[in-house]
Amino acid sequence: MKERINTGRQGELDVAKALAIPYMVIIHIYEEMSGVDYDVRPDNLFRGILEFLGGPLAAPVFMFAMGVGMIYTRHRTPRAFALRGLRLLLVAYLLNLVIWTIPYLLSALRGSPWQGWAIPDTLGMVDILHFAGMAFLLMALLTRLKAGRFGIVVTALLLQGVGTLLLHSFDALPAVARYAVGLVFYSSPNIYFPLSLWFVYPAFGVLFGEFLQTVRDKRAMYNRLALLSVAGLLAISTGMKLTGWNLLDNFALAGDIYYVQRFSVSLWTLCVIALQLSICYHIHRHLHAPLAVTAEYLSRHLNTIYLIQWVLISYGGIVLHLAGIYEVPAWAIVPSGLLVTALSAFAAKYIRFNASGKLAKKGEKSYL
Repeated sequence: MKERINTGRQGELDVAKALAIPYMVIIHIYEEMSGVDYDVRPDNLFRGILEFLGGPLAAPVFMFAMGVGMIYTRHRTPRAFALRGLRLLLVAYLLNLVIWTIPYLLSALRGSPWQGWAIPDTLGMVDILHFAGMAFLLMALLTRLKAGRFGIVVTALLLQGVGTLLLHSFDALPAVARYAVGLVFYSSPNIYFPLSLWFVYPAFGVLFGEFLQTVRDKRAMYNRLALLSVAGLLAISTGMKLTGWNLLDNFALAGDIYYVQRFSVSLWTLCVIALQLSICYHIHRHLHAPLAVTAEYLSRHLNTIYLIQWVLISYGGIVLHLAGIYEVPAWAIVPSGLLVTALSAFAAKYIRFNASGKLAKKGEKSYL
């Protein structure tokens, strides 16, 4: 095994996550508050850019960085991973209660329940926080089994293969059972990040993290990685076009196709992530101290910002409805997203969520 020499904080990952946060918030505004019909593929440049930034450059970047973090953390025991996973799952379901179930009940009390929704849909929805919890639980098991980095990648690829084969195999199950199964397999439209289809990103993050710790010349490494990424993107994109695959479907929200990850799409997205990290490495090299500190702050508070922005979007939407504003116009999607990002980042200075999901005062220990 090569000597581990690059074990400190990696600034390029901070920059990549810091950039991904506003992309994430903007795409949530786009999905939940705007009147844009994203049930059809992007039909203009604006929609294409938003769905690309909020697709490959958001959730997959967070997942990949999470995998890298699993290597860089001091708490790499099966018990530490398992506890982390259970805490994340607990907070994920509490978040569902706060941002989906309570607004649903309030809407029902006002005589206007959400069409096509029921309480199991609001509580059982599987989003990225649920995925993170399941990923840490799986890592606890793989660490206990001493699977190693290549064993983790093989497991991820096998899981994705099984998950793809089992698509639509759970449609006849009761709603509660579908949502339980949905933690691992895609089983309904409200299952966004099932473990089986998305674990490839933290798995390759683990592989990259192991490699990154042995790198002496990061500049040369990232320059080579950028070239390989561009070549990979060109090759995979060409192959997709030749087989009739629409490249928009690598990130389009229409029909939830983006959430049903396939191997070729994951490989394409991994090339996007690698290119993004190469660019972020060079960005970080030229960042002045205040901006570098800001990127690190956003990266460290990612989970808290994620929770806060959902609360702001959910209850901000209720306030707008009460004011007679039923959708955010297209021109206001990006400004609204940036505003929510700024408010969430500011609030993260003073708010923490502990393992039980309750608010904790600034300075108190938090599992985040």
